[in-house]
This record gives sequence, C-alpha cells and structure tokens, in this order.
Amino acid sequence: MGKILIKNAMLFDGSGAPRFGGFVLIDGARIAMVGRGAPVPAPADVEVLDAGGATLIPGLVDGHTHLGFGATIHQMAKPAERTDAETALLLAHCGRVLLGSGFTSAYSGGSTSPLAEIAARNAFDAGWVAGPRLRTSSFERTPGGAMGLTTRFPGSAARASAPADAVDFVKEMAALGVDSVKFLLNGVSAFDPGSNLRDQFHDEEILAGAAAAREAGLSLTAHCYTPHSIQLAVRSGFRVVYHCNYADSASLDALESRKSEMFIGPAPGIVEADLLRGPKFGIMASPPQREEQAEAAERIKNVGKEIRRRGLRAVPGGDYGFPWNPVGRNARDLTLFVEWFGYTPAETLVAATRIGGELMGRGHELGQIRDGYLADLVLVRGDPTSDITLLEDHQNLLAIIKDGRVHKAPAAAGAAG
Repeated sequence: MGKILIKNAMLFDGSGAPRFGGFVLIDGARIAMVGRGAPVPAPADVEVLDAGGATLIPGLVDGHTHLGFGATIHQMAKPAERTDAETALLLAHCGRVLLGSGFTSAYSGGSTSPLAEIAARNAFDAGWVAGPRLRTSSFERTPGGAMGLTTRFPGSAARASAPADAVDFVKEMAALGVDSVKFLLNGVSAFDPGSNLRDQFHDEEILAGAAAAREAGLSLTAHCYTPHSIQLAVRSGFRVVYHCNYADSASLDALESRKSEMFIGPAPGIVEADLLRGPKFGIMASPPQREEQAEAAERIKNVGKEIRRRGLRAVPGGDYGFPWNPVGRNARDLTLFVEWFGYTPAETLVAATRIGGELMGRGHELGQIRDGYLADLVLVRGDPTSDITLLEDHQNLLAIIKDGRVHKAPAAAGAAG
C-alpha cells in the first residue's frame, strides 16, 4: 500500500458536521491528512484520485448481518447445514458483496459456524480475501442446546431452568475465540408463528450466562422483542440489543439508563423484507402471520422514532443474509431509518459511520474521516446527506477503499455524475 491523494471531494467526515470541499491523503492503511480546499501538488509517488465533486464518506458499518446464511443479490443460497469449510467459502463470497455495497465493517448478528466466521475475519483482515472488517459472533443460542438457525421456539414455560447450560455455552464459544455471544431471548415468528412474544429463557439462565461472558471478556448480544426481554438484557449487561419491536416506555427507560454503554439495532430491513418478500419464500405467508408482521412494522416505526428522540445509539443493520433479505441490499436500512424513524440523512450517516465505529469497539480510529483514522472510505455520486437512497444503487458508489486498499476504483472521468 502506498500513498493516495483524493482531491476535489465534498467530505462528510462522520461527525455530523456539514459537508465541505477538501482533500484526503492516505498513507498506507491510515489517513495522513484531511484538508479543506485544494491540496498542494502531490509528489510523484502519490496516486491521485480526482473525486470530481463527489461526496467522500467514511466506510459504512452494518450493525446486524449474517454472512454465513449465504444469500446475496448475486446468489440465492438458503440457510442449511454446511461444513465449516463450505461456510467459510460462503462467507468469503458474502463478504465481497458486502464490501462492494460500501460496507467496510460488519457486526455479526449470529454465526452459523463460529470457526468459519473467525477464519473469514482473519482472511479479510489479512487482505487475502476482499471483505469487511468483521466482529464475530457465537451461534445464536436457544434453550436445549440448539445452535445455528432454529425454527421452533417452545418458550421457557415448557422446560426447567438450567443456568449451567448457559454458562457452558459461553465457555465453549469463548474457547473458540469469538468476539461476542448471542442469546435469542424471544422466538422468531417468521419461523414459528407467535413466538416473537414468547420468552425463551428463565431470567437466572441469562444472568448466569452474562456473568460468564463478562468473566471471559466477551460482549453480549440479545435478540429481543418483548419489554421483559429488553429489561432483562439491560439488567444482565448486554452490549447490543436487536429489534425491540414491542418496547414500552419502561423498557425504553431501561435502555436510556444505559445509553452510553449499549447499542440498539432496530433492524427495519428484515421487518420490511418479511412483510413484502417473505411470503414468496413461505415466510409470514398466512393471513394471521401477515397481520402480525404488519403490526410489527407499525410498532417498530414508533419505537424507532422514540429511540431517535431519546438519543439512544441506534445502528443500521437489518438481518441481511436471508434469501428474501440478501446481502447487497444493506443500504436499504439507511433509507428506512429516514422513512420510518424520522432520522435526517445526515443523522443516519452518523449512525452508520461514527456510531458504527463505536459499535465495532474502534471508535477512536474507525467511522470518521480524521487524521490518523483507518482509511475506510466510500466515494458517492451526488449528496447522500440530502438523498440517502443514493447509497442503495451500487452504481453510485464510485470508489470503495478499506485499510487504504482500493477495492473499487472510480472511472477515469465523470465522478460527480
């Protein structure tokens, strides 16, 4: 990696400040200088990229993705039992598609194979394979030992409490070397009708698992829908809470009490996908299921607006990886933050960049265009701070850079379009 000078750009630096005209000098994997106006003439050993007035933004962060499920806009793959090696190859494909969508970082919302996900992360980091920097996850833990994609959620009332099992699961995942462990505190109505509102764990199980995770130095991720599960996640010290469709004022108060420590992924993308495209795949297809999903959509719209009003740290990321919600459509979540939750395009970009960098645990060096920060950058035709939908069209992504490496180079002319 050498030096790259990006000039004639409109910079959105991720802080939330308005765009400004300027330049960025990249040296190796990091940003060496950010300046306003025109740069001094570049030395001969510097590659010059003329942005032509296009907008330069930090690389986007997807806060809830499932690369191991395997479906992308280029390939229809259904979740299935696969070997670790097969899953690693699928992860490589999905990682390349995600990076090509402008997302230079991703937070795993649950793995189908922790070993494969770790291998893919290491390959992405080393540059052997094109893909995002990845924060890895455990299997999605449900009671009774089930791992991976589960389709039935009987609920905690159907069994006795077993805190030791939750502890053993955390220890097993810690030994594999994942970054976070995930528990499904509620079911998934898309696979088991009505289970969104069914608690899956006894409180003491989650408290025991959370204590084991803290001892092992692992982050905790929760799949939550009900007020009780949200409050349990807060009480147990979870760092990331997904969905929250049925949050009430008390559970939102609980989230607000830890707003500086927690991240919320409302995941509107999967809600829309289940509603609009799921029935073609046999998901949420019956009249009662469609009614339930329509209600879930209205509820998350209200919750998302309240999350914004309270200033909670929300991150885009909508469960991408399913056939009806494939990797490559990830920027749709940014549009839904604007259309459903009332965020401005600039606020949404902050959530997908600066706050995304904080979610990745690297807010000191990721998610903003600042001197010394990692050179993860996307050059966009037009002004996404005015029209967030520009990011959904990959043709508007003129250049994509991760770690100072150019994954997608712009055309020689006409960058601004």
